[in-house]
Amino acid sequence: MIKPLFYLAGGLLMALSVAFVVHSTLMPDQLWGQIRLMLLCYGLNYVLATLIFFGVLVTHKKNAMLVGFVFMGGSVLKFAVFFLLIYPNFKDDGIVGRDELSLFFVPYLISLFAMTFAASRALQRK
Repeated sequence: MIKPLFYLAGGLLMALSVAFVVHSTLMPDQLWGQIRLMLLCYGLNYVLATLIFFGVLVTHKKNAMLVGFVFMGGSVLKFAVFFLLIYPNFKDDGIVGRDELSLFFVPYLISLFAMTFAASRALQRK
């Protein structure tokens, strides 16, 4: 159970780090004031994906029938964190554009794909 968690944590950290560098270099100049928010988005997605994956592994060990609920509940948790912590910062200027939304959804999608891939591999082996 620990080995798949370390693989996800390491791989996701590398993927999000590369994505952060690429994303920050391609980011429009008017968003540079929100680089801290971007870092928060990447960090929150990393931590939440790792915790949700751990929850999926623990749930699979105890009751495999509930894995889907834990996985979907984790996605709901990520969106709740977005709407409670991140979205109000986007609304400060009155305009929420695609560039601002990409600050959260790029790391969200990367962590979602990594978590789905890691979960499918880990759960197939059992």
